[in-house]
Amino acid sequence: MSDYDLPPSVAEQKHSVSGKSPVDWQSEVKNFWFIDVLVVLVFLTTAVLSIYMFRQDLMLTLESRDENPVGTIIIRNNIIQRRYADRVIWERLFVDSPVYSGDLIRAADLSDATIHLNENEVSLNENTLIRIQQSHDGSGSFQVDLREGNLSVTTSAESVSGAGIVLNIMGREVQTAPGTVLSAELGDEGMVVQVTEGEAVFIEEGETRQLSEGTMIAKDSRGVERKIAAAVVTRPQPNARYLLNSQEGLPVDFAWKRINLDAEETLRLEIASDRNFSRDLQILDGLVEKAQMKIDAGNWHWRLLHQDAVLRAGELTVTDASGPELLSPAFSATFRYQNDLPQLRFQWSERPGASHYILEVSWAQDFSTLQMSRQVSAVSFISSELGPGTWHWRVRPVFPSNYNGKADYSEVSNFQIEQTVDTKAPVFELPVNVPKREPPRPPRSPARQRELAPVAAPVQGRNYTVKRGDTLSKIADFVYGDSKMWRRIFQANDISDPDLIHVNQVLFIP
Repeated sequence: MSDYDLPPSVAEQKHSVSGKSPVDWQSEVKNFWFIDVLVVLVFLTTAVLSIYMFRQDLMLTLESRDENPVGTIIIRNNIIQRRYADRVIWERLFVDSPVYSGDLIRAADLSDATIHLNENEVSLNENTLIRIQQSHDGSGSFQVDLREGNLSVTTSAESVSGAGIVLNIMGREVQTAPGTVLSAELGDEGMVVQVTEGEAVFIEEGETRQLSEGTMIAKDSRGVERKIAAAVVTRPQPNARYLLNSQEGLPVDFAWKRINLDAEETLRLEIASDRNFSRDLQILDGLVEKAQMKIDAGNWHWRLLHQDAVLRAGELTVTDASGPELLSPAFSATFRYQNDLPQLRFQWSERPGASHYILEVSWAQDFSTLQMSRQVSAVSFISSELGPGTWHWRVRPVFPSNYNGKADYSEVSNFQIEQTVDTKAPVFELPVNVPKREPPRPPRSPARQRELAPVAAPVQGRNYTVKRGDTLSKIADFVYGDSKMWRRIFQANDISDPDLIHVNQVLFIP
């Protein structure tokens, strides 16, 4: 029962206790309704504005596709985002993503990326924000504004376009010469610029200063120059990437120029597989200006210390660039056909970090003449252009240009193609007890053994459902820890062609 349904005497007594008359209560109810309507209007306005801004951002994104990109992402780890000009939305970037003039690009925590700008490269470390700009006609240098974090810049020594990189940091300009490698960082304590290779010009309020190899400049947040103990590392280059072609570790040279350090003071070099320097830690002490460490494949963190103070830190990557394992066609397999040439599926193991692969097929064992040479971005290739004969094939991974070293070819495998008129002849034949000869390999280092340790095999005597990308060799490696045992699966399932298994096919694992 409401107050309006009560007898007058009761209602008056109730409102006399609260101190409010019926008119006051009606006024408060109207106020509540007004506030509710106002809140709804605010939310609707916000929603309409958000949709409008999203539409505008979407239109700008579509329009930007008509622009010519100024660069490309060639390496990306974890989260890298881009926001173009005055847009609102950040979008994810991936390898081969285009970069446009006016882009804001940021690397999140535990993330990094390398951007190719003409013949130049800019590498962003974690928690770094930059803006890239170039004139509309594509001429002149690239302007890279460092907003926060740290980066490295590498300019081409043989630039055809002449478009170098000008780094803007705290209102100062750093102009790079051809063949310059430098690093810069900007944080709460100010800025630091170090030249690893070549030379650069530091410009502040119209005054110029030459920065040669092994020199640096440091300023606090107010622009006052700081005198700090430091080591300008000239080798390895920032975020260096190496290719490893042997089972032994790769010797990596470290060299640096000492700044504001006494001659008798020695340094300590530490390298580890984690940023906390707790795993696979190697230490060299009593160093002056150079050192060498043998490093296995992996991502590594290093730091150079004076006593317990870190003078310089960085990362480097050593990538396994040995030839991939050839999976199919199987070694010494025979393919028969009657009319149409057989369709062959070439497949090999993946090499992480490779941008693409070179597949070569030849009559000759030394590949002096090539019947087929293909650049393949995946780890397989289907072809029906080979005729009768014995064919030799191999694969070489290819890595981006900022890797030091060269990848190896795989071992050579072979197969035969025969034309037959016998309708009962098997289409595919694998020779029995013809193992592929492999040269003996040197023993692996402990870190390499941990990297290549096989996955524990599941219980045998069960069914296995084929997934996308599976081959009999890959399944055998997963099940038995030995890819060469694929014949057990092949024979147990009465498969006519080991190269023709399909997704969701159920295989019995003996």
